Amino acid sequence: MDDRSFVRFGGLAAILLALTSWAAVLAYGVLIQPDDPDPRIGLQVFQFLYALIAFWALFAIVAVYYKVRAAGEAWAFFATLVGVVASAGTMVAAIYEVANLRQTPPLVGASPANPLNVMTFGLTSLWFFVTSRLLWRTGAPRLLVLLGFLTAAVLFVGLVSGLSENGGNVYLVSLFAAAIGGPIYWLWLGRQLRRDV
Repeated sequence: MDDRSFVRFGGLAAILLALTSWAAVLAYGVLIQPDDPDPRIGLQVFQFLYALIAFWALFAIVAVYYKVRAAGEAWAFFATLVGVVASAGTMVAAIYEVANLRQTPPLVGASPANPLNVMTFGLTSLWFFVTSRLLWRTGAPRLLVLLGFLTAAVLFVGLVSGLSENGGNVYLVSLFAAAIGGPIYWLWLGRQLRRDV
């Protein structure tokens, strides 16, 4: 096992992250209906897929470190730490929600693992921003880097919206991050990682 094989697997994980993200959006749209009196099964499927997205991100984030570290080793290491913490926190929060939804009635309140969306929006936004700055220096495709900056900005808006309890903005941000910006970014970056090793 060498670094090249890990980076190639990280690229595959990034591609799987994109596909899982689209599957989560599809599951949410199909299984969770506004008039459903008990949407717990659909929410459990969605939260499980959300945890799987964060699992794939662990590998992809470390693989990205190997791509960007020459552009700034300290910043690349910082971004990796932030990304791994965000992924682990998101996984724990999603699995907590799956377990919580199995209770009758489910507990209501802030997630102890992701209070105020700090993990899902805040730290993920920071990872996208720092990584995009580093990718810019490596000569990565400019459109990919700009998509990373856009995703960072949208996730930051999601954090601010979550703090201000603006559910409409949080929904729109989640939709963009899960259905458009995030998956396209990861699919593209995953292909780059697999090709460039």
